Amino acid sequence: MKTLHVCNVNFEWELEHRSKLGIKDSFLVHPNYLQLQFLPFLYAKPGDGVVVTHRPSEAPDGIAVHLFEETIGGYDALDTWGWSKAIERWSPLPYKVPDCLREVASKAFAFTHSPNLPGAKLLHHPEEVKAWIAEGSYPKVLKTCYGMAGRRRIILEKPDDYLKVEGRILREFEGGHQLIGEPWVNRQMDFSTQWILDGEITYLGATVLENTKWGNYNRTYVGQKIPFLKEHLEKVQPVLKHLLGRGFRGNIGIDAMVYGDKLHPIVEINTRKTMGWLALKLGKSLAYETRTKGLLPSFLMADKKIPFQKQLVLL
Repeated sequence: MKTLHVCNVNFEWELEHRSKLGIKDSFLVHPNYLQLQFLPFLYAKPGDGVVVTHRPSEAPDGIAVHLFEETIGGYDALDTWGWSKAIERWSPLPYKVPDCLREVASKAFAFTHSPNLPGAKLLHHPEEVKAWIAEGSYPKVLKTCYGMAGRRRIILEKPDDYLKVEGRILREFEGGHQLIGEPWVNRQMDFSTQWILDGEITYLGATVLENTKWGNYNRTYVGQKIPFLKEHLEKVQPVLKHLLGRGFRGNIGIDAMVYGDKLHPIVEINTRKTMGWLALKLGKSLAYETRTKGLLPSFLMADKKIPFQKQLVLL
C-alpha cells in the first residue's frame, strides 16, 4: 500500500485559532512548521509520497516529493501528524476529521477526564483566575488549552505577576478558551506513552521526556526504566476507552510525570503523533534543539531564504 504523508505539526495552532487558512498558508505561519513538515522523510516507506510547501534541496531515495498545489494521484491512503480541517478540505483521498476532535484535543478534556494535582482548577473567566491566584503557594502555572511542547503556559512566581500577564489571560478568555491553573511541582521524571485507537486500543510503548526547568520539551529517550509505568498504563484505560467510544481514531500520546515519589498519571493527552511516537518508530532517542546540522533541512528557499535555528538529532 502506498501512503501519502502530510506532517501538520501546526495541529494545535489550527485548533486554537479556528483557522480557515489553506494547509500551505497555515504552514507558513511559523518556521518550525516549515521545517518539521519534512519529518515523514524519516519514517515514510519506499514508494510513499510526502506533500510539502516547497521542495527541499535533498530528499530520501524512493520517496516522492509533491507540492500542495499539484494534482496528486496513485496513493492508497493519507497519513497526517494530526487530524486537520485544512487537510480535509484539500485532500485528494478519503479523509474525515472526527467530530469530537476540537473537544478531546483541548487540555480541558484531559483535565476533566483524569486525576488532578492538589489545588488545580479549570478556570472559565478572569474573576476565577484572581480567586485562584490568591490561594495556596507559589510558583503557579496557567496552561492554555491548545499549547504544545510546554509552550504558551504562563508561570506566576508571586501574586503580583498577574498584572504582568493580565493582557494574555484576558485574550484567552476573549478567544473563547479556558485556562487550567496548577501548582508548580518539582518533577522527578516526565514520560509519555504512545497508543493507536483503531477499533481497539493498541499500546506502542513508552519514552522518557527531558524538559527544560520551565517545562518546555527538549529531548526524548527510549529504553529507559520508568517508575510507576504499570500504574500509569492502568490509569489511562478509562480515558482511552472513552475516546474510542466518542469515535476518535488515530494516534494518542499521553504525558505523565513523577513528583514527590508519586505518579501524576495524566498531564496531557495529545491527540496526534508526538516526538515520543517518532522516537519509538526510529528506535532511537532524539532531540530537537538549537544546532546547525541534523536530520532535517537547515533552510528552505521560498520567496527568500528561510533559515532554521533548530535541528532534529539522534542521541
